[in-house]
Amino acid sequence: FKIQNKTIELSLLLSIPASLGLIIASHEIVNALFGYGSFSADDVYHTSRALNFFGYGIPAFALIKVLSNFFFARDNTKTPFYLSLFIVFLNVTISINFFKEIGFIIIPISTSISTWFGVIIYFILLNRKKYFTIEKALLKNIVKIILSTLMMSLILIYSLSFFAENLEYISKFKSIFLLFIVGFVATIYLIACYLLGVLNIKNYKTN
Repeated sequence: FKIQNKTIELSLLLSIPASLGLIIASHEIVNALFGYGSFSADDVYHTSRALNFFGYGIPAFALIKVLSNFFFARDNTKTPFYLSLFIVFLNVTISINFFKEIGFIIIPISTSISTWFGVIIYFILLNRKKYFTIEKALLKNIVKIILSTLMMSLILIYSLSFFAENLEYISKFKSIFLLFIVGFVATIYLIACYLLGVLNIKNYKTN
């Protein structure tokens, strides 16, 4: 199960910081990418809200791909298929039932919720079939990844506040400033992971 644990660890190493980054900087990201011309400031606001809620599901989106492969590797294609149908059904059901009350924003919310339910079910089924066992090393590294992500998030929040004027809708160079911030906080995150012993190429070698 060592390779499986490392696969999950790698997916979380990338998806957890991406998740927090989208949640914190969703408005700035949409504004920098699309905040021009006919795409008004109001459009930026509504689109960033959707991106924000998609951010909560990023770790689940990554894990669902990894966990399904644990079944495929054992020639079990039925379980991932039926579970995918369940996720789609749950997603559509939530969206339809709450669309009138909440509006379009329910779509990213339901997508994230249904995918997290799928991840939980995957872990339960994998444990029952003894296809996968979580090792202590994985749990320790997840804690380290979360700590590194929290450090990155604090610096990201401060950076967005410090360069707030340069990231406004009317700013011509908002994309450049955002790229600088993203590159800076990503570097901080990678350094933190390296110092905590998570980011080590040797840890992800299969032989």
